[in-house]
Amino acid sequence: MRILKIFVFLFTAVAIGQNAPLTEVEQASFMKEVAGKANSLKSLSSDFTQTKYIQLMEDKAVSKGKLFYKAPNVLKWEYSSPYNYEILFRENQLYINDDGDKSVTSLRANKLMEKLVSLISGSVNGKLVADHDNFDVSFTRDGKSVLAVIIPKDPSIKQMFHEIIMVFNDENILNSVRLMEEGGDYTHIDFKNIKINIPLDDKVFEN
Repeated sequence: MRILKIFVFLFTAVAIGQNAPLTEVEQASFMKEVAGKANSLKSLSSDFTQTKYIQLMEDKAVSKGKLFYKAPNVLKWEYSSPYNYEILFRENQLYINDDGDKSVTSLRANKLMEKLVSLISGSVNGKLVADHDNFDVSFTRDGKSVLAVIIPKDPSIKQMFHEIIMVFNDENILNSVRLMEEGGDYTHIDFKNIKINIPLDDKVFEN
């Protein structure tokens, strides 16, 4: 197990080490453009593929579905494969629909869940890269893409995700998010068919 962890660490270190850090000028320009896109973002829809990698398992757990976002903080993950499962964050409430089995949780009563929702929303709208109060952020370039490596300062969040890697394309639009766990397991989410600021039916956000 220890050898496997060392191998994963070295592989990750080499992969990140090959990327070139952004200069101060490049970082300032990137942050300005991402902030502009985040502030002008009113709605978003996207297909996504979510892959869970576990070191001790050969098979990967792959889920697919659609993501819907409406500013400032309404967010819905709609899984369609391999099961029907919906997660809706709206008005400080978490709504879950597990193939017809529904439940509601108050985010204000669960501070950890509230922080997680802020992390997820910040990942979707891009504002996470500017949240220096709660995260340490560094930037590198990989070809035409920019990688934001984000380290949570909050111990409760860091215990679940010790590192978040956000990848932006050449238009500075989020392409993928990787949630790294301390032991080396991680969840990778790819976004496709992203549509920004299109009208979304209010029924999409009904629980």
